[in-house]
Amino acid sequence: EKTGPVEQKALDEAEATLEIAEAALKKTAEVTQQKAADIAEATKEKAADVADVAADVAKAVQDKTADVAEAAQEKAAEVREGIATAAKEGMEAACATMDAAVAAATGTMIVEFLPDKGEVKKIDFKTKKVGFEIAMYGGECCSPGGQAHIAVKKVDKKGQAETMGVQLRWRVKSINGTEV
Repeated sequence: EKTGPVEQKALDEAEATLEIAEAALKKTAEVTQQKAADIAEATKEKAADVADVAADVAKAVQDKTADVAEAAQEKAAEVREGIATAAKEGMEAACATMDAAVAAATGTMIVEFLPDKGEVKKIDFKTKKVGFEIAMYGGECCSPGGQAHIAVKKVDKKGQAETMGVQLRWRVKSINGTEV
């Protein structure tokens, strides 16, 4: 079948339009693929950023939890120490009250001494004539002793104190349960 010049021109223009459409389609596909790759890369980078932020938040929470746990343990230790101190002070107060009550009821004098070396010595004097004298020592500005204290100044020969082993310079800690 033979085509005329008008028909041929229409065919040529249709072929040219088809070639242009195919080129445009190819270019659109290339641009679409590139845009999809760019979006995928950006999404991947954002996902990595989100993962980093999540890891940082998790670390911060872990650190804060550790800090809170440590602070709670320290506070618990302080509370335990406070309870132990209060219990000790309560026990000492009860003992002092008992000493004072015993001394008042029996007419004796109970004295606790702090010897130079060793533990507290508690002596129950049977009469008010204890057989020793006390004086204030230390506390002067230039003395090496530091804080002032009450100590035995003199022990009477053959008195109660000498018989019970009291020695010069022993510090007096308490009398009838009252701290000195």
